[in-house]
Amino acid sequence: MDFFLENLILLVLIIIQSIFGIGLLLLGTPTFLLLGYDFSSTLNFLLPSSIVISYLQFKSLKTSSKKIIFEYNIFCLPFLAIFLLFALNFKEILNFKFYAAIILIISSLLVLNKNTFSSLRKNILKYKKLILIFIGSVHGLTNMGGGFLTIFSSLINNSDKNLTRYFISYGYLIMGLLQYFILVLLEYKNLSFSKIYYIFLVLIVYFPSQIIFKKVNDFLFSKIISIIALIYGIIIIFLNFVDV
Repeated sequence: MDFFLENLILLVLIIIQSIFGIGLLLLGTPTFLLLGYDFSSTLNFLLPSSIVISYLQFKSLKTSSKKIIFEYNIFCLPFLAIFLLFALNFKEILNFKFYAAIILIISSLLVLNKNTFSSLRKNILKYKKLILIFIGSVHGLTNMGGGFLTIFSSLINNSDKNLTRYFISYGYLIMGLLQYFILVLLEYKNLSFSKIYYIFLVLIVYFPSQIIFKKVNDFLFSKIISIIALIYGIIIIFLNFVDV
């Protein structure tokens, strides 16, 4: 893959995630799968940068929600591990590009119609444990649970910008650490760590981007990203059926 293109894609995705807490995995996973990376290499390529961004965001926020964090750890993470183990063991027969595109389309449609779920907030809170299991399962299998995590966080935190970002950053941080631990444990001999220097790109980009975060219209940007993601998912599915 062209070195300049790779750096450009990663830079754009790092900027997006540094501002909005999501994007590096949600858009990066299908992008690099489409460009020829296998699932393990894609995780190895994206997770370190995602972990660093999530850590910086998590540490910068003063709010907290211990109860939902506890439930997240108990109900989401075990299923993340189970489905990631499944994905890594059956990666030769699973069509990750297709699965990623389907999840991208579904999560984008849900974000675009998020107001519909506001009236169902009580029911969502009632079944939040099952939703956390679902998020962990989807993220373990496809690395694409971020869209659902964002919607869930926004609803349970009543659209509070900082509390929502806190939960998303914590969720991504812990999922990323667990994913990377399992990945290295199982795939160490097949992985290349030559691009770990992208972490320094995160450190350069993250802090200036926080100025934008304080001024941005989250709702408008969320709509734009979701529309792009929806179109992107449809294109990937079309290419999947053309090429496969």
